[in-house]
Amino acid sequence: MKNAAYPVVFACLGACLWAQEPAKPPLKFAWAPADDPLTATVRSAGEKLIDRIGGSLLIEVERTLATKGLDEAVELMHLKSLAPPRPLEGKPRVTAIKLTSFRVREPRNTPDEADFAALDLVRTALNAGEAPPKVIVQTVDAADTPTEWRVYRPIAVSPKCLLCHGNSDSLQPQVRYMLERLYPEDKATGYSAWEWRGLIRVSYAAPVPPAPAKTN
Repeated sequence: MKNAAYPVVFACLGACLWAQEPAKPPLKFAWAPADDPLTATVRSAGEKLIDRIGGSLLIEVERTLATKGLDEAVELMHLKSLAPPRPLEGKPRVTAIKLTSFRVREPRNTPDEADFAALDLVRTALNAGEAPPKVIVQTVDAADTPTEWRVYRPIAVSPKCLLCHGNSDSLQPQVRYMLERLYPEDKATGYSAWEWRGLIRVSYAAPVPPAPAKTN
């Protein structure tokens, strides 16, 4: 899927991004209207945060691979858990960071109903030979909870990610050992280079509507 029209965020992030939110009651969700100013606000914030998360984690993994080796990198990815960043005044508040997929490595990243719908949106496009959406913005409501906004971005498997996500028979022995020890329910192997891996998701509390523009 090298020519698929979605940005590449390395699949090795999948072990890092554990679901940050507790179990929730049944969800009601909808695709956020593209022409809503709130959608634009949340989408912009989500894209910037996803870029920052991907960049910082990849640098950390590259450093570990260069200085300590592959088995240490697997251990690092297992232990990494990203907490939402500190809220900033005037910016949407992040409530969760998650990577989800139809084939998860970490069981806590199993998709909920709204995640599944976003995954299916991408899968349907790819199966039809179409470019998947670059970004998906979704609103989610559950009983007695504020509206949650979610920004999803598809991620692909880079060639380097195949060190941990390729065919099981081709994985190095120390990688197989670490995966069996850390992820006994692992379903995230057997990928090819540039294959679609899943979605990285940033969740926000319902944002405050932007103030009306001042007129002279």
